[in-house]
Amino acid sequence: MTVMPSIGWKEGDCFVGDFKRLIKRMGIGRRYVLLLLLRAPFDGARAWMLAALMKSVFRCLEAGEAEGLPGICVSYGILCALLFCYNGTVWSLYAAFAARAEAALRGRLLERILKLGCRQVEARAQGEWMTRLGSDVRAAFEMMNGPLNIPHAVVAILNTTLSSALLLGGSPLLAGVAWLWILPHLVLHERVVLRAIPGLKEESQRAMAQCTSAIGPLIEEADAIRIYDAGGLLLEDCARHSRSLMAANLGMHRRGALGGMLTRIFGIGGYFSMLLSGALLMEKGCMSFSDVVYCFQVRGSMLAGLFMLIASLGNLRANGVCVKRVNEVLDE
Repeated sequence: MTVMPSIGWKEGDCFVGDFKRLIKRMGIGRRYVLLLLLRAPFDGARAWMLAALMKSVFRCLEAGEAEGLPGICVSYGILCALLFCYNGTVWSLYAAFAARAEAALRGRLLERILKLGCRQVEARAQGEWMTRLGSDVRAAFEMMNGPLNIPHAVVAILNTTLSSALLLGGSPLLAGVAWLWILPHLVLHERVVLRAIPGLKEESQRAMAQCTSAIGPLIEEADAIRIYDAGGLLLEDCARHSRSLMAANLGMHRRGALGGMLTRIFGIGGYFSMLLSGALLMEKGCMSFSDVVYCFQVRGSMLAGLFMLIASLGNLRANGVCVKRVNEVLDE
């Protein structure tokens, strides 16, 4: 499991350092970490429960003890209900915490801007300030609280670690086959997709600010523009910035589509390899059908955690650009 930190969670990555600085500024670090840790065990516990349920059911069927199935299903149903009640309670606390933190950051950012001198304010265009107060702050809290960002990345790491340990305990051979397909996938995704995301996101935010600045005069100075017949020139400038914004966003969508293609290719390849390996082990009598089903269920949970982690890292690197821009304002 040392691969995952080397791919996404390096201290040198901009989103890690910038986010730490932002959390430290707001004084919410300890409570934030506590809520993350409370949320983290859910997916791993659910993965273990589902795999154990499948294994227990098929063992009963293999042994011809179908009368034991109702008791097994009721027991796991009660455990599942308790687990979801726990998860809902944690998320309700987390949502209230994040809403208060976002309001506090917006207030602090606005207060900081109002204290700047005229020369500092005029150094950036109006659209730039609007972007930093609007979409940049939203992206910063999307990173803290949104789907497939820091909360889900923490959950994914724990889920993948636990599922890998369960798969290794179920069958070291099948675990090795699974990771033979997973490791190249992670490396390719890092080099082809994740490395390009921060640059494209920064270009997108810059183009959005320029586009907002170009649209403002068309509304505020409409009479002067009509008198001097400058509408065509300003509209062309606005269209140019819009094309830059579209190109940057399209680049991110292309990288995401390429990442999805890699996921499908390596996922299907790993599935068929494990299927063939499991059939050979059953034929030799090394594993029963229930054990193979258990390993496939655990592999599914492990892949779900990995895919969640990959998606979260892409979003974190994109939103980390916005966190950096928020810190730049607070540093002035």
